[in-house]
Amino acid sequence: MSSSVMNPAVTKTVSSVCPYCGVGCGMLLETDGKKILKVSGDKNHPTNFGRLCTKGQTSAQALRESGRMEAAFVRNDRTAQSVQTPMDEAIKTTAKRLKAILDEHGPDALSFYVSGQMSIESQYLVNKLAKGFVRTNNIESNSRLCMASAGAGYKLSLGSDAPPGSYQDFEHTDLFFVIGANMADCHPILYLRMMDRIKAGAKLIVVDPRRTLTAEKSELFMQIKSGTDLALLNGLLHLLVENGHTDPEFIAQFTQGWEAMPEFLADYTPAKVATITGIPEDDIRKTAKMIGEAKNFMTCWTMGLNQSTHGTWNTNAICNLHLATGKICSQGSGPFSLTGQPNAMGGREMGYMGPGLPGQRTLLAEPDRNFIEDMWGIPRGNISTKLGKGTVDMFERMAAGEIKACWVICTNPVASIPNRKIVIDGLQRAELVIAQDAFLDTETNRYADILLPGALWAEAEGVMINSERNLTLMQEALPPPGEAMADWEIVAKVACEMGFADGFSFNSAEEVFEEIKRSYNPKTGYDLRGVSYSRLRETPIQWPCASKDSSDRNPIRYLNTGINQTLKVLEDGSTPALLFATDSGKANFFARPHVDAVEMPDGDYPFILNTGRLQHQWHTMTKTGKVPTLNKLNPAPFVEIHPEDAAELGIKSKDKVEVRSRRGYAILPAIVTDRVLPGACFAPFHWNDIYGENLTINAVTSDAIDAISQQPELKVCAVALKRVEVFADDSQAQHASAAQTSLAQTSMAFAALSEETSMTLIDTFATTLGLKAVVAPELSVEEKTFLSGFIGGLTASAKLINAVPTLPQDCPVSPANRVYVNGLLAGLFSRTLPIGVSANAVNAKPALNILWASQTGNAEALAEKFAEQLSGSWNVNLLAMNDYSVEKLAQDKHAIFVTSTFGDGDAPDSGGDFWGQLSGDSAPNLANLEFALLALGDSNYDQFCGHGKKLFARLQALGAKPLVERVDCDTDFETPANEWFTKLNESLKAHLPKETSSNMTDITSSSTKKAEGGFTKTNPYLSRLVINKRLNSGSNTKDTRQFGFDLGALGNKEGGLSYEAGDALGVWPQNCPDLVNELAIALNVNREAPVIVDANEKPLREALQHNFEICRPSNEALQFIAQRSGSKELAGLLHADKKADLQNWLYGRQLVDIIHEFPVRCSVDEFMPLLKRIQPRLYSIASSSKELPQQVHLTVSAVRYERFFHGKKIRKGVSSTFLADRADGVDIPLFIQANKNFRVPGDGNLPIMMVGPGTGVAPFRGFLQERRARGDSGKNWLFFGEQHAATDFYYQDELEEFQKQGVLTELSLAFSRDQQQKIYVQDRMRENGEKIWNWIDAEGGYFYVCGDASRMAKDVDNALRDIIQKYGKFDEAETANYMRKLNMDKRYVRDVY
Repeated sequence: MSSSVMNPAVTKTVSSVCPYCGVGCGMLLETDGKKILKVSGDKNHPTNFGRLCTKGQTSAQALRESGRMEAAFVRNDRTAQSVQTPMDEAIKTTAKRLKAILDEHGPDALSFYVSGQMSIESQYLVNKLAKGFVRTNNIESNSRLCMASAGAGYKLSLGSDAPPGSYQDFEHTDLFFVIGANMADCHPILYLRMMDRIKAGAKLIVVDPRRTLTAEKSELFMQIKSGTDLALLNGLLHLLVENGHTDPEFIAQFTQGWEAMPEFLADYTPAKVATITGIPEDDIRKTAKMIGEAKNFMTCWTMGLNQSTHGTWNTNAICNLHLATGKICSQGSGPFSLTGQPNAMGGREMGYMGPGLPGQRTLLAEPDRNFIEDMWGIPRGNISTKLGKGTVDMFERMAAGEIKACWVICTNPVASIPNRKIVIDGLQRAELVIAQDAFLDTETNRYADILLPGALWAEAEGVMINSERNLTLMQEALPPPGEAMADWEIVAKVACEMGFADGFSFNSAEEVFEEIKRSYNPKTGYDLRGVSYSRLRETPIQWPCASKDSSDRNPIRYLNTGINQTLKVLEDGSTPALLFATDSGKANFFARPHVDAVEMPDGDYPFILNTGRLQHQWHTMTKTGKVPTLNKLNPAPFVEIHPEDAAELGIKSKDKVEVRSRRGYAILPAIVTDRVLPGACFAPFHWNDIYGENLTINAVTSDAIDAISQQPELKVCAVALKRVEVFADDSQAQHASAAQTSLAQTSMAFAALSEETSMTLIDTFATTLGLKAVVAPELSVEEKTFLSGFIGGLTASAKLINAVPTLPQDCPVSPANRVYVNGLLAGLFSRTLPIGVSANAVNAKPALNILWASQTGNAEALAEKFAEQLSGSWNVNLLAMNDYSVEKLAQDKHAIFVTSTFGDGDAPDSGGDFWGQLSGDSAPNLANLEFALLALGDSNYDQFCGHGKKLFARLQALGAKPLVERVDCDTDFETPANEWFTKLNESLKAHLPKETSSNMTDITSSSTKKAEGGFTKTNPYLSRLVINKRLNSGSNTKDTRQFGFDLGALGNKEGGLSYEAGDALGVWPQNCPDLVNELAIALNVNREAPVIVDANEKPLREALQHNFEICRPSNEALQFIAQRSGSKELAGLLHADKKADLQNWLYGRQLVDIIHEFPVRCSVDEFMPLLKRIQPRLYSIASSSKELPQQVHLTVSAVRYERFFHGKKIRKGVSSTFLADRADGVDIPLFIQANKNFRVPGDGNLPIMMVGPGTGVAPFRGFLQERRARGDSGKNWLFFGEQHAATDFYYQDELEEFQKQGVLTELSLAFSRDQQQKIYVQDRMRENGEKIWNWIDAEGGYFYVCGDASRMAKDVDNALRDIIQKYGKFDEAETANYMRKLNMDKRYVRDVY
């Protein structure tokens, strides 16, 4: 059973499947055998066709340096520490201790708790071991928490588990009825497939107690009261009958039980259903009409219906809808249950819950037991028929002492099971707890006696089955770390050591799979006979698959063909088209009445708690919690509370709220939002003990179960909410999440003291507090047991500790003793500086200010880079110039300035106030200051590096002395900037203490190392254009486009690009080939002539198209043409006093136009030095990565105009028309230009005002998406303007939808040409001046401007200034100070160009 080891010298691509949700997306893993170099979507996989969500894109980051369990650990005594143990020895110990308990207490003293994340081979072997050889049915899975009700409902209604249709139905349906499922967050790729179909004309109805992103995309959203779905489903069927929208012929031929339905349904009138559900009666009628009139419709559901005490009935009611309308087992129709885990479907087929047996069989049926006993080679009667009552019952029996041992594999029940105290009690009471996991520190592992290291998805072979019955082979891309093994292999080895070698001597997962295929079930059609590993290595396969010649895709089940199920022939010799897996072959109707949830609100617990997932985290975060990108997207837990409830309880957003039920409590920060209904609240279940105390929402949830499926009612429990003050907030969940992502040891804040000095200080500290004689408290046996396990965990993870460990609040340690232990841990692990102690004094590093002023982000990025490289030797203070006082500058010794230039030699917005102070008469003397200055600019503009030059001169005039000469960088700034910094670094060394100078960081290596970490201007990301949509409907004068680029693995350092709303996207364009040809002809040069570019030879035409700027003439080119042509006219325009005339003359002329007017002849060697290198174009990003994680959008006006000189010529903008006309199917180099100053406020409650006429609307589309995705409650006001409403109202549908959803509070429009008198956005501002003033002054609002700097931005600035002066009742000086304060606070921010 040895796993293969790859040759690390070989790089190859391996096919696999995503390890997260049940969608089952195909992946390609590029690997060198040591690590995954790149993860990309498999474009040939029938599930995702190349798409991946953020979790899939970043999945490889959890494989290495993520707290993996690389060795086994064993403790023989609960009061002792766990000891690292060789894997073979740990397996033998596991088997020995299990066998001892089995022999002493019998089969039902053992239990197994497994996972839908395991391969079917692993699931199969555990079930085989438990039921066939140990002879116990105490095997449960975390699928009991999510899919048990769907499985039980399918079996009752249709005869067997699993959907009757497939994802292919998504491409053919006319209506999606999504109930109890937030597909956008929980099944994002399937959600995208649904949205593709909706764009093609399908309709979407969403039913959910919470307004989710999925709900916001629907045509009809019905916000239902939690737990009342069954009443709605019955009410819809009532109306389908009333409206004549049933299919009597289908009902008669393929179903049974319908005769009881009409009388039962009569009680579910629209009025009654509206009262029960809270849904308007008209919406219920409209939904029934849409379902009834749809040619095809699909129902998609998941946990919202399953996690209920009547979850099985919910599935029956959904099947009733489809059976009554005949919309089942046909293309585009059917009841489709969405699976939560990547192989929960496979586990259900392997029978890993309750009475299940492989091949969709049950041990309650004697023929099924006999078949499997024969297949396993065990005596008839070996499989017991004694059953428990599910997961909750199993842990209750463990806590009662009935179950003595529990083997937990690939799951974290301490965090995920409702009323999780029963799990903790059970694990503490058990004599033996085995935890088999890929990660070392989980909430469950802390209770384990034996820890066994498992392999992850990319480290072993195995088959996973997704929601649509699709089998994908996980293939080994790299070996497991340390002694970790595949789960199936560990199970098989333990079974062999227990004496069951005859049934478990497998050498590979493939051998296990071949045995699984023998479980073919002709009654249900479960059929893997035609599937093999060799075939799966070529393509995924969908069961049923009878033979090697069967199709890879078998999208519809229950077809009475005799291939997968026994052919049914009627008495008259006919064969019905469908054969359901019931004894009669007909599907069943069930009359399922609405009943309340077990726990309803009352006076003590007046709110209903709903729990669920977020898009960028998963389960209990053992994997996603290690991924920085995901922790930025979903950084912390929360509880959503309706504004009415929050107001009554005195709760504001970010307040800490105690969520308490009859079982326990959690303390979470509030988000006040109308996403939830009054009287309801919602909390995600991802965060638990590892991330802080009192974060575990499953300490609160209900463990009441469905009587049929035994699935707990996680979606409805009664709670009380209360605002609490947390004076010592240990949770710091957001910081803990970040800490989990960076496992490097945290540096100490100051140099370690000698032991003698430390002991003296400790002794003084204890004496001063009167605690010198205090001894450790007495510990109970239970406390010693827990703490020994805790110490074992610390020992095992010693190299990963980067924060102060603390005991969980609900651990079995008394409050007083817990305080003592946490104090001891803090004393041992805390490494922060005392309050009031300066880091400068401790570190003895000289201070160095690095001040930047940037409009597009280049100067800021350089400043950050320099700061990082100098921080090893200097105490660096990095700030925007506006955030630093000129008065403080007078006290400084050293400063570095990095600045760009804006407009006509002006300061960028982030440096304007600083410049105002520095250039004023009261500016201080700076004689003590030594400084360096790097200026950025564009030599195509008259005031090249104008602000940098002025700033340098002013600093010198005030007495400051330059450390090095100023360098003025053109658009190609990287090389001169690095050269300048190298000189500066040498100069700075002379000002360092000798011991510090000797430790200076190597600038080149540091810079190179950082550059390797992501995509930059010089190392761009290659993307494809996936959206090219014209936004000007019916306009012949404007061509404004929405562009969308595919980002692939977003934020993944091995292969993606991440951005924030407000950033700019850099696009490296290509020149138009027609222009290249025209230029070559005008110069009479050979287009194929070889030229050298970056040490590589290429044809001239290729160099002109890809590498050089050929539209805008350089000064050097103008001088050359004037001289070579002998033109006095052009020479005159080039005089220094004619700059304005030259600019006016150049307007609209491109280089080739000037050559046409002043013809010249020159060689290629003469011409090439006159050209500048082509530069990327920066565009404001028009999307939010939180809402569009796989794409980045732009809003760009394609520049086209006519020139008349010896005939008409069409001239084009370089980048805009490249994207509009020639970018399809081309790899486009992109990079992100971060604009950290142009961001939505961190506080989502604050209002924002956005002025974005024309394409200036771009970032504000992203802002609105961002605010919606974050669930911000703050008001949003957009001022948009263009020429004509009929043709130029960009994103009209989206903006109106934002208004409808309540995201966009105010929309002020200014279409300048739709009336006689032109109206602009500044006019709309003045009309609303008082309201703007109130939003800014009284409510702390933010004001943003994006667009043209030359006119619009100035006009808007003047309008805002007038509004502030008028309504603030200020004079001019007070107004200027107020505006300056807004700038300083970053509440007046511009992105103008």
